[in-house]
Amino acid sequence: MEIFYEKIPFPINSSLRARNIKIQHFTIPLHQHEELEIVYVLKSFGKKYIGDSIKPFKKGDLVLVGSRLPHTWKNDEIFYNNKNYTTQVIVIQFPTNIIDYFSNYHPELFHISKMLNSSTRGISFGNKVADKNHSLLISLCNSSGFDKIMKFTQLLHNLSVSEDFEFLASLTFKNLENNSFKRITQTLDFISHNFKKQIYLDDLASNFNMSKSAFCNYFKRKTGNTVISYINELRISFACKLLIESDKNIIEIAYDSGFNNISNFNRAFRVIIGKTPREYRALWSKSN
Repeated sequence: MEIFYEKIPFPINSSLRARNIKIQHFTIPLHQHEELEIVYVLKSFGKKYIGDSIKPFKKGDLVLVGSRLPHTWKNDEIFYNNKNYTTQVIVIQFPTNIIDYFSNYHPELFHISKMLNSSTRGISFGNKVADKNHSLLISLCNSSGFDKIMKFTQLLHNLSVSEDFEFLASLTFKNLENNSFKRITQTLDFISHNFKKQIYLDDLASNFNMSKSAFCNYFKRKTGNTVISYINELRISFACKLLIESDKNIIEIAYDSGFNNISNFNRAFRVIIGKTPREYRALWSKSN
């Protein structure tokens, strides 16, 4: 089965992404990402696929998914045929370097880094653990700044000292470390470090010994996005940061973000953000 690779976009000025999501049903296919993830089901039921484990889930299901561990949640058929059945889930995503941060700089939090290292098999927590942390998980999604980090650390502590848990993937399950995974992650890293410059599809394709069209199809299959759309999203995200944090004019920001045409910049910005760069800057100015 093809495994979709997801690159997690973190909000500006934030080291983690916490969302309370309301949807009809789960839609993302079997996928993996470098980042770790906590998934808490507020409303839904079906089956969860974690590594080589397939188990039912329902309201109150709380899981920690490790880095690069393939996973997905699939609703029962009724969610696709009856609009009265809906899904609500809290998803918290955070980078792997937090493990080294805890273990190297905060020996008092070694128990947290130990749990995170063990999450490569996926960890499912019991109902009592989920109930105990319900309010904390809810409030985390509505927090920011210092308060958000404190609540996140408290959550990790609570989970790491719990004895009510089980591993999901088997001991023999091997995370994907194949050449395909390494090559796509290397490509995404290259793009993230060079999006301000001109990036040529021919150069990217040559790294895979593929034609340009074959590489574009491969990239779309692995990431769910076209190469151009992916690069534009990185550029627009950087432009948003400059619009908020600098006094540069919009033309300067367009070129600093990797666009060589102001019309293309304005068009891409409106498609991705839903506003013009000027409207976006004005909105942030009013909120401060």
